[in-house]
Amino acid sequence: MSQNIQIGANLDGRWEGLVDVIRNVDPHLLLLQEVDWLTDPEQAENARKALGMDLVVAPSKQLNTAVAWKAEVLEQLGTDTRYSATDLHHGYCGVQFKPLGLTQEWPAPLVAISTHLTPFSTEAAAQEAQLLVARAYRFGGIGLLGGDINHMPLGDEEPDWSLIQAHNRAARCLRREHPDEPWRGNRVVGQVLRDGEMTDVAAHLAELQEDSSLREPTGKAGRLRVDQCHITPPLVPALLDYWRVDPGDHADHYGIAVTLDLDQVDLSAARTYA
Repeated sequence: MSQNIQIGANLDGRWEGLVDVIRNVDPHLLLLQEVDWLTDPEQAENARKALGMDLVVAPSKQLNTAVAWKAEVLEQLGTDTRYSATDLHHGYCGVQFKPLGLTQEWPAPLVAISTHLTPFSTEAAAQEAQLLVARAYRFGGIGLLGGDINHMPLGDEEPDWSLIQAHNRAARCLRREHPDEPWRGNRVVGQVLRDGEMTDVAAHLAELQEDSSLREPTGKAGRLRVDQCHITPPLVPALLDYWRVDPGDHADHYGIAVTLDLDQVDLSAARTYA
């Protein structure tokens, strides 16, 4: 599961409601964004207890990201935040895991990355995505990248841009030669992820199941499917399900949840990009 919890959740009481939403989904792996207050060790320990999960919070310039997991399902092998506080606007939190109880040994760990790409420029976000693709493959090629991607994915229909705030149009749309031209979303972030041979989980299942509802927006104000999960080739055969998680009034983004059967991972497709 991935959830942008919306800045200030610890101050206005929304965090407790989000904990209930998360515990109802009961994910083995949780990707969080906008959790800056969890850099405080005491607050982080309280979050671990509330969620019933282990937790790592990445360093960041602002609005930190985090990864949480069930220790009885996933064994932490390492943490990757090498470029989080220096090269990305909101950073990323990468954790390497050994999944427990599988029928065969893996040649590489499962890499899980929680990120929040810059909302202010699609072009800058595309450069961040290039770095994150490399981190997803870095430890053996069995990786997933999820979080608030903030920009239009490939294949989704154009929203009614006239209903979207001017600052979001300026950040997320292609440049226009004339103000009378229609707005069109800039999809370069999706192109980077596709060119990195990563699969957009919601889009893949929408086509496979002929169910366009899987492409519904996750940003309540921006009207785009900004919250996304992308997986490397070994994980594609393991993909079973995807759905939005409604946080009610507790956040301004829908959460997303994904089901993977890790016994179906194509281990022959694992490869290291050092």
